[in-house]
Amino acid sequence: MKVNKMFSVKALFLLALSVMMVLVTACSGGGSSESAAGTADEKNEDGTYKNNLTISYASVTDPSKADMNDKFHKYFTDKFNITWDYNYIDWDSWPEKMRLWINSGEMTDFASWNYVQGDAVKYIDQGLFYKFPDDWKERWPETAKAYASTGLGERLEEKVGGTYVLPKPVYFQNQPADPLLNQIGVIALRKDWAEAVGFELKDAYTVTELMEYAKLVKEQDPGKVGSRLIPMSFNAGDLLTGFVMANNEHARVESAFYKGEDGKYTWGPADESTLTGLKLMQQAYKEGLLDPEFYTWKNSEGGDAFKVTGISAIAGLGGLASYRQDMDNAMKKNLDLDSSEVVHEALILGEDGKYRNLEQVNFWSSLVFSPDISQEKFERIMDMIEYSVSEEAQRILNLGFEGEDWKEENGELVSLLPEGTTLEDKYPGRFEGLYVLGDDFSVINPSIKKEFRDRSVELYKEKAALSTEGGEMAVYDWDFQLYTSRSKDQANFDYATEYANLILQAGDLEENWKKWVESKQSLVQPVIEELNNEFAQ
Repeated sequence: MKVNKMFSVKALFLLALSVMMVLVTACSGGGSSESAAGTADEKNEDGTYKNNLTISYASVTDPSKADMNDKFHKYFTDKFNITWDYNYIDWDSWPEKMRLWINSGEMTDFASWNYVQGDAVKYIDQGLFYKFPDDWKERWPETAKAYASTGLGERLEEKVGGTYVLPKPVYFQNQPADPLLNQIGVIALRKDWAEAVGFELKDAYTVTELMEYAKLVKEQDPGKVGSRLIPMSFNAGDLLTGFVMANNEHARVESAFYKGEDGKYTWGPADESTLTGLKLMQQAYKEGLLDPEFYTWKNSEGGDAFKVTGISAIAGLGGLASYRQDMDNAMKKNLDLDSSEVVHEALILGEDGKYRNLEQVNFWSSLVFSPDISQEKFERIMDMIEYSVSEEAQRILNLGFEGEDWKEENGELVSLLPEGTTLEDKYPGRFEGLYVLGDDFSVINPSIKKEFRDRSVELYKEKAALSTEGGEMAVYDWDFQLYTSRSKDQANFDYATEYANLILQAGDLEENWKKWVESKQSLVQPVIEELNNEFAQ
């Protein structure tokens, strides 16, 4: 009998302990939850969501023209029983506004954030981002696959001890080439003007060759533009990409600090090849091939001179098929031109004939969550993100509704939107992709002309071939990218502006460049020393 009593007491103790553990688990939630995912959001018997949740979201999507009762928005709000509290952030103020909201603890429930590694680590250390439940990948497996494709997600986990950020995948199901290179470095030129002045059309040009074309256009004015003509409508960022980086792949902020052949880090802007690009920039400026005030241009002003006012012979384009479609729509609308007849896309080579670019890391920006978000809201948002990754949702997000906006015919997707219009025209304020970026779908999107999609993939493959067959590719350096220090933050320069200032300075460019390099050493050298101490071979 004693033995039976002992077992009874032990059983009661274990039962009480189990009940306590269940209660603790059920009550846990909110910021930094490590409880099992999917325990707080209540559903009805038919699987619909019981409670309507007002969820605040911040992004650069402008909802001012959006009708929240249109078919697109209503589909998602009804499906997930959500009332949106949209918070629009202007593109130019995006980093600063998000920084203020995050630091002040006034962030929306979740937000689209332009990921910065140093800031991410600081915010995580300070408890300013929500920590995902440890088993979130089991509850939302398709989101977990997309997350893993970014490369960043799991590496950041190792560094900070959990998941706090969802980097957005650029490509998930439709990667156009391997290796994947950055979509920058594609230009558009007026092929009708090229034919008029006797300039050969090719898939790739050196900067000098493009300047020769610009000079011919300036001299002959085949478009009869007159004094408004801007032969090369590049802003400071375009010139960094097209002139300097074509000659030195380590002249940009993403790859400025790089490991040389000796296994030690160095600073790319101090390389002689940077000067090569700067000399070409200055020559183009002095010869009147650039707009006299190119350095004041913002965002789309360079492209607008080409596709809106039609006063430019060459403009930066970027490699996405969607950019090419936007150009086509703009030229039809503003210039009554069929861009297929008058536009040629090409790559830019260095003066030595080599192609240079950056390895495309497979993420851009991210989703982050308020540390004060309720577990119920977190789960609802994650359920929506999980759905957004599916094939069904990707078609709705990027094409609209089957039978109304698109159809499938002989195994091919066919757009039913009126020619020259986009899904954004029909459903303004659309949260494009939500998690997987629209770049991925642009490879197969039938609302983009097939010729533009095919040419985009062709150029991506050409970049890959040129980079691996005698070209130069700045391999994405995870050691450097995930390294954080005060010195590294202080040496984060706006190279487009720095280079523009250099070519505008009076005096000898080479001397000015050498002085500039020397002036940066007090900030650059500590970073080099830290990186070599940490990672040199």
